[in-house]
Amino acid sequence: MHGQTSYKRIPISPATWERLSLLKKPGETFDQLISDLVEERHADEIVCHVRKVSETGEFIPLDTAADMWELK
Repeated sequence: MHGQTSYKRIPISPATWERLSLLKKPGETFDQLISDLVEERHADEIVCHVRKVSETGEFIPLDTAADMWELK
């Protein structure tokens, strides 16, 4: 985030809170953990798409792919 930090509240179940707590490293914030999980998910989606394309041969232009995955 740029400038002043603002926070959002995200309701989660106690079970999800426990699972997140188990993933969190000492000194790591929940914000850092969730950000890392989002990046990991994003990378997984790219890998899955690349596998699908390699299996089906359905290609899209690189510019379109970069826009889809917000790659700059």
